[in-house]
Amino acid sequence: MNNRIRCDLCGEEITGEPYIVEGRQLCQSCYDYDTLRCDCCGERILASHEVTDDHISICENCYEVRYHRCERCNCLVHDSDVFWEHDDCYCRSCYEEITDRCIKDYYYKPSPIFNKMPEESRVRYYGIELEIDCGGRDEDNADSLYNIANREGDLLYIKSDSSLDEGMELVSHPCSVQFHKRLFPWKEIMKEAVELGYRSHNTSTCGLHIHIGRNDLGETPEAQEEVISRIMFFFESHWNEIFKFSRRGEYAVNRWASRYGYKDRPKDILEDAKKNRKGRYTCVNITNSSTVEIRIFKGTLKWNTFMAAIELVDSICDNAIRLSDEELHKQSWIDFVLSIDPDYTELIKYLKEKRLYVNEPVEDEEEV
Repeated sequence: MNNRIRCDLCGEEITGEPYIVEGRQLCQSCYDYDTLRCDCCGERILASHEVTDDHISICENCYEVRYHRCERCNCLVHDSDVFWEHDDCYCRSCYEEITDRCIKDYYYKPSPIFNKMPEESRVRYYGIELEIDCGGRDEDNADSLYNIANREGDLLYIKSDSSLDEGMELVSHPCSVQFHKRLFPWKEIMKEAVELGYRSHNTSTCGLHIHIGRNDLGETPEAQEEVISRIMFFFESHWNEIFKFSRRGEYAVNRWASRYGYKDRPKDILEDAKKNRKGRYTCVNITNSSTVEIRIFKGTLKWNTFMAAIELVDSICDNAIRLSDEELHKQSWIDFVLSIDPDYTELIKYLKEKRLYVNEPVEDEEEV
């Protein structure tokens, strides 16, 4: 009878008693060189099964039960030492750096702070994402823009964005149109950004995204969906005018803000959008639970163009709330522009510049 025992790792014959690790019989050499002790529970484990970083080696069971990996530096962090930022976990060092630095991670999302003019009662709120590029992912530059924006309170935060070459994303808290126009220091922010070397329109990377609060579009989810469907219908019905307004090229629109396709009934466009799963890279992004995002506009550091986009979106929302499906179906582009609030002077001026208004165009100013 053959009682020889062979090592389960190297296959060599074992003389004497084998070492048992994770149920395997090992020779002296494999035990010495191919196993280690878990720094957490002390159990001997196979080196091939260790979970490790530069400081600690643990068994898979201890990792599953007691540890996480830092999202930023990938080090192992015991549950008692984890710092959470939304659904992401960090070690103390990374957490302190992330929360102290001005340029936050892409997924950073603080609780919204809503701003309106003191005399305003019920308003719609718009959150803005303005991408700027070519000036670097520079903390000093970000601090400068952040300090201009937040002299009077928390209005804006700044995030990194992998779609940008050497830039960042300026994100506003939700504000009414009049607050964006009269109290938000967008003019100063844009002037400083240009002086720091940033560009937005004159890049191939930057967009201007406008978020509309769903709750501002109707009292119930059903009413909100009706308005959203009419917003989508407006974009499809007047696609040529919207495309010209956006300043984007065809490739960029197809890549970052594609259209859904025209249908006679607004509800059909909405239902089709829910089924075809195009994701968020659409002209009217409906994948967010709390907002509808208008993504079609190219970025800009020209204040008139920037405010015109916000005033246009607000006018489209008014239009979708005020008109029935039948009335919207009959509405021409000229009918729409004639219904715009005359106080929306930046929008009217921009429409004239782009020859999208009913009277003589005005001279177009250079974009930045």
